[in-house]
Amino acid sequence: MKYPIVFWDSGGTIFHSGKRPEGFGSSPSPAVVRINRTFRTGLALQMFGYAVPADLEAVIDRLEQELRLRHKLHFSIEVLAESVFAHLGIDHRKEEALFLADALCGPRYRAWVWEGVAEALETLHRAGVQMGVIADTHLTGRLMRRVLAGVGLADFFGPINCSCDLGVQKPDGRVFETALNTLGLDRSTDTPVLYVGDHVVKDIGGATAFGWDAALHLTGNTKASDQAVLTFEDYNDLVQLVLD
Repeated sequence: MKYPIVFWDSGGTIFHSGKRPEGFGSSPSPAVVRINRTFRTGLALQMFGYAVPADLEAVIDRLEQELRLRHKLHFSIEVLAESVFAHLGIDHRKEEALFLADALCGPRYRAWVWEGVAEALETLHRAGVQMGVIADTHLTGRLMRRVLAGVGLADFFGPINCSCDLGVQKPDGRVFETALNTLGLDRSTDTPVLYVGDHVVKDIGGATAFGWDAALHLTGNTKASDQAVLTFEDYNDLVQLVLD
């Protein structure tokens, strides 16, 4: 086994990002899930017996803009959920805020997962490879694990490191350092680590600058990088690299 530890990016590597790909079938696209967040949020408020304002969509949009500026890299969907309750003057319970965050986030669908990802993860997991996620996202680690569970992939991952929880994003080396720390390791480890991503600067550049090897997933919008130890479209090539 060449790489006993593999960390994965999320959007563009595990999940499709950007335009709606072929094969979504009847599954909603990411854009549709986002558009419907006001409807889901209103239903969640009603479930708890709270009044739903007529301008809920405008409230959510305005709060999101303000909170992004205020919290910067610490902005998350859970922060937004807490702020919706505060704006509406609702004395809520923490459990309700987490539920509302789930409603705001919505699901991700199995059809959004790149072809070959699930099989690659299962093969690597069975081989004993330790795997985790490092993602620049407004989803907290809790939310990321929930959406991964929804598509049947959560059990393949140990630590899930999300930028909004850390307050830093790739290519900042602190992101990769924190990920190692979650495994009880630090930068001085001799254990080979591979990072899999689709962004040349953030993923490949960040990981290699930190001292890891990196594999670049070509999405159609990605340019090749001579820093990557592998540039691939077929996830079988990634599995071969890790296990050989």
